[in-house]
Amino acid sequence: MAISIKGVNTGVIRKSNNFIALALKIKEPRNKESLFFLSVMELRDLLIALESRLHQKHKLDAAARLQYEQARDKVIKKMAENIPEILVDELKNADINRRVNTLELTDNQGENLTFVLTLHDGSKCELVINELQIEMLARAIIHAINNAEMRELALRITSLLDFLPLYDVDCQDNGNLEYDTYSQPEWKHNLFNHYLAVLYRFKDESGKEQFSGAVVKTREATPGKEVEAITRRMLDFSPRLKKLAGVPCQVYVRTVAANNAQPLTQDQCLRALHHLRVQSTSKTAPQAK
Repeated sequence: MAISIKGVNTGVIRKSNNFIALALKIKEPRNKESLFFLSVMELRDLLIALESRLHQKHKLDAAARLQYEQARDKVIKKMAENIPEILVDELKNADINRRVNTLELTDNQGENLTFVLTLHDGSKCELVINELQIEMLARAIIHAINNAEMRELALRITSLLDFLPLYDVDCQDNGNLEYDTYSQPEWKHNLFNHYLAVLYRFKDESGKEQFSGAVVKTREATPGKEVEAITRRMLDFSPRLKKLAGVPCQVYVRTVAANNAQPLTQDQCLRALHHLRVQSTSKTAPQAK
């Protein structure tokens, strides 16, 4: 049977300065309570789905936005009246079988978001979150992390919610590409509409010109402030691109495919990045950022 939400509470399990898990306690409509423990990866996956729906709501026209906000505020008030208690013992002696190993968004079409949680013991739970409950839930999660004095973790997680990394690349002198792949499930691909190739042009310590890049999926089809911010945050996310932090770069962005057309293959993505590199050194190069 699916678990729906009447109220939520959150807490953080940490060891020294290391985040272990977020405790998510849910009070259901008949006052039954369920407790789950989410690692950073599963927490990020949950927030990616929640943030995607919030992004849709922020694009509503003024009248529809007001109607949504009024309905949301009523739901938030009811949730605030039904916050379940998290006992200290539940955190100190956390049941490992309640740890969420994987989280998958299985239905994103109506007013509810439906997730399937696979727990440590192999059992599965279906969790239904109404779109009017999303802001309260997201707020509770971030508050718990900040309250545990792990603000940097909260910032790191929230900086990764509006794009989907697929490949990052170093361009070799011989024209070959050395790359890392980030395998993403279909449900995440479905949250983002546009493939973008990003190229960083810079000089190494010896003054030699070098190129690195990435292919990501985003909600924005054309370069703008949002995409520009993503190109900066990629440097914090990617082990391969971290070397560019603080290094003066020219950044080129090209839309490879828009509006969630047919999924692109690895070859198509890397070829687009290669072409962008060739174009960046020609007279027809797109404007650098």
